[in-house]
Amino acid sequence: MKKHLSKNFRWVLLAAVLFAAAWIKLKPIALVPVAVGSVTPDPTATVVPTVRSTPSPTPTSTSASTPTSTPTVTATIQGQPYEIGLSVEGRPLEMVQFGSGAHHLLIIAGVHGGYEWNTVNLADELIIRLQSGDVAVPDDVTLFILRNLNPDGTAKQLGPDCRANADGVDLNRNWDANWQENWYGSECWSQRYLTAGTAPFSEPETKALSNFILENNIEALMNYHSAGLGIFPGGWWQDQASLNLASQLALVSPYQYPPYDSDCEYTGQLIDWASTQGIAAVDVELSNHTDTDLEINLRILKVFLNYQTYLDSK
Repeated sequence: MKKHLSKNFRWVLLAAVLFAAAWIKLKPIALVPVAVGSVTPDPTATVVPTVRSTPSPTPTSTSASTPTSTPTVTATIQGQPYEIGLSVEGRPLEMVQFGSGAHHLLIIAGVHGGYEWNTVNLADELIIRLQSGDVAVPDDVTLFILRNLNPDGTAKQLGPDCRANADGVDLNRNWDANWQENWYGSECWSQRYLTAGTAPFSEPETKALSNFILENNIEALMNYHSAGLGIFPGGWWQDQASLNLASQLALVSPYQYPPYDSDCEYTGQLIDWASTQGIAAVDVELSNHTDTDLEINLRILKVFLNYQTYLDSK
């Protein structure tokens, strides 16, 4: 009996040893696929170093790499105001830029301050639409918007008392284009006494804007006014580029064109000076002194932005 148990014990011991050896060999074989699978590179794993190198607080987000381009986009595409000069009373003249193309276009508002305050509101509304992407700037265009050339007039009050700047100068009579001290004609604006300044560009506002226009090689500009007289081309009806621009804008708007013909001799005007510099320039008059005519001017803006395409097709 004792011998029989000893023999059986040897068989049991041998079986245990064989089973242990087999288990040891099989264990790494069974685990290897799992271990390898957990570290095999996949599309998301290859992005991890790039994502972690960005300043994003959420490195696992698929959009985590975009913040590096945000400052540039905000500055050049979405529009951030920057100062191009100061008014008589030291208020900033704020310019906003959209796009970075070779063709430079300019929109100006607020030339007559609080008397034409709705042009400033329109400029702000257009800026918002451009920032939101509702209106796209073509790749070959840079658009500048000067939202208020006469912030002193706007800050003073609303109405005819704040048409001029703080020096009492009509900023649309202070440009070096047939400049004269006085306007002549029974239909000239005469609700308040204004001057044309002591000489062309005697005012810091017109000096700053003219410098900006020349330094940035502006090719076409729109100058917003109110109210109701229509679309005026620069150059005393002798500048074909300004005539072309005015006619294109008139096609998409109800504004009168040709504009109202008064007996006033307009002198020292921004658009006439721009014309002497080879710039296609127009005055666009809103329909009244309160409304911005936003939908009309969104159509005008789109035509203006694609004006170079129109020229290239001629």
